[in-house]
This record gives sequence, structure tokens and C-alpha cells, in this order.
Amino acid sequence: MPATLLSEELTDAALRLLPRADFECFRRKAVSSSYMSILAGCLRLGTKSANLKAALFPMNPRFALLSAVAAVSLIWATPQALQAKSDAEQICVSVGRLLEEGHYTHQQLNAEMSQKFLRNYLELLDFSHLFFTQKDVDALTAKYGTALADDVLLGNLKPAYEIYDLYQKRVDERVAKIKELLKEPMEFKTDATVELRREKAPWPKDDAEADQLWRGRIASELLQEKLSEHPIEPGPQLVGRRYDRIARNVHEEDREEQVKLYLDALAQTYDPHSEYLSKADFKNFNIQMGLSLVGIGAMLRTEDGYAKIESLVTGGPAQVDGRLKVGDRITAVSQGQTEFVDVRDMRLDKVVEMIRGKKGTKVRLLAIPANASDPSQRKSVELVRRAR
Repeated sequence: MPATLLSEELTDAALRLLPRADFECFRRKAVSSSYMSILAGCLRLGTKSANLKAALFPMNPRFALLSAVAAVSLIWATPQALQAKSDAEQICVSVGRLLEEGHYTHQQLNAEMSQKFLRNYLELLDFSHLFFTQKDVDALTAKYGTALADDVLLGNLKPAYEIYDLYQKRVDERVAKIKELLKEPMEFKTDATVELRREKAPWPKDDAEADQLWRGRIASELLQEKLSEHPIEPGPQLVGRRYDRIARNVHEEDREEQVKLYLDALAQTYDPHSEYLSKADFKNFNIQMGLSLVGIGAMLRTEDGYAKIESLVTGGPAQVDGRLKVGDRITAVSQGQTEFVDVRDMRLDKVVEMIRGKKGTKVRLLAIPANASDPSQRKSVELVRRAR
């Protein structure tokens, strides 16, 4: 590596061990400002070893450097990254090499890992198996199933973009069909059942099966709103806006964010506790990494489109109040006595932004109780924001 890369541009390289979670976090500020506009985030690596550093860097002199220069060793160890065509491609190569050489499994990026990686990326985009069909999955597997590992090590991000573009197209097509479906009268007097948790269900085999699946799902959502004790607005309007928001969120993911999703899927291919974090994630890591909401003393995560309460901070407003419980799912948020705003299928950081506020102000949450057998059941909880 040219000696100039070990200049002042690398003085902020550091290795951080965050005590509240089982991962290593690299903060890299190196090479160039544009390169680091994406890379200055974190790659957190899960580990099953009691000795975290030993697990991540066992008997590998390249990774046995002092923590203060860990990021330098990463770049020094991957000259391929310096020859890539763009900043994003440099990052792709660096993350691939780091996972191969630094993860405790020492798993090489090969054809087997490619197949797992592709599956993880599809799952990350379409967690509930609602937008892709099995026909899509088969076509993507035939095209990319054994080649993604080589693409990563070559810095080729074309598969990431092409797969995301297909996902975006499928979302747009489905939202358009939902809008037409919402114009039709909906029959609720049937004995039909709807599978709400579909992450373990197969993808619908084709468009016809997907249409049938979606008809039942939309009927279920409309029925929930019809039976709700705290209606926000007429069901068809609320559900329509909800899917407009999903489509808008998908379109707002630029190429940088798509790279983040792609590399996140790669990290999780090594183990479910490893995660790639972009610069934006790192900037807001108290939300994305700590899953914390400053203001009400709760920790959230996203599950099936809801912001679900993961835990409550001892002594925080939510825990002291006692009405919010672990497992409750937040469906709407209100500032003081203003109208509730539906937050289902809203990005977690957006929900957090709505819940956080100035100390001493009030926020109201509409939540489905954790023990509710009927998802139309709601409870309204008003809390006063304060710092932890």
C-alpha cells in the first residue's frame, strides 16, 4: 500500500468496543471524504466467544494490531479496494475481506455463501414474503445464486441495484392493485383465515396466488380498523395511505442506502448478530444500535410493520406509568391532544422522531396490547417525556 495512505487522513481510525452489546464496531475515517461519506459507519460483528477480540482476530497477525489502528489494518489488508471504480465498490470489497478474515467463523465467500447471501438479501427486502413471487425468486437464484460472493470481492454492486429495482417495481405494482381493491366493497362475513405472520411462509408461486393472498390481507386490515375502539379515519383511506407510505419509503432509498441493505444482508449471512451500519446509522446509533427511544424510556424494534416494545428502561416514564408492556405494538402517535397519526409500516427512525420531543411535553401512543388475541384491540397511553 502506498505510504501516503498512512498520513493524516487516517488519524481518526479507531476500534471501539461498545459495552452494552456483543459486537466490535469499526469507525473508519480514511482515504477520502467522499469514500468515507459511506464507509464512516460501523460493521458490528456478532461473536459467541467470551473473549470478543480473540474471537474476531484469532492468531491472525493482520488483525492483531493495536485497536487504535484497526481501521488502518483493514485498508492495508485489502489493496483490491483501492483499485475499485467507486467509493461504494471500495466499501463492498473492504467489507467482504473483513468478514472473510475477521469474522470468528473464518468462512470464505464461496458459492454456498452466495446462495445464503442472496436469500438473506431477498428476506431483508421482503421479510413477510408479500411482494416477490416464487417465480421472481427462482429467476434471481438462477442469475445470481452462485456468483454474489465473487461480485462482492470484485466490488460489483450491479446485482444489489438490479434486485432492489425489481423489488421497487413489485411494490409499485402491488400498491396500484391495492388502490383498486380498496375501491371495491369488502365482504367480512366469511370463514376465511389470514396468515398475518408470513416470514416463514413460502412466497406466492405466481401473480394469481399473490392477488388472492393480498385480498385476504387487505380485508383483515380493513376489519381491524372497522372494529377498533380508537378509529383514526375511515379504513380504506387509512390503509391506502399506509401503502402509499410503503411505496414512498422504497423509492426514498437511494443507491447509498441500497448498498447499506446489501452489505447488511452479507454481514447477517455470517451470523444474525453481525450487521453493517452506514454513516447515517452510525450518526443515529442510539436508535439503530441501542434501539432506544429517549423521552419515554422504551426500547423498540420493528416487527411485521409495527414498532414493537422490546424492553422498558427501569425508572423511565413508560415503566413508572405501568400501562405499556413489553411486546406491545405501537400503531399511532399523537403530540399532546392532537389527532393520532398512523405509524404502521413507517420506518422506525421516523416513529422515533415522532415520539421524541422536548422534556416535559406530552406524547400519546396507541398500542395493541401484547396479550391481545384481537389485533383491533387498542389502548391509549399518555406519557410525559423526560431524559433517561
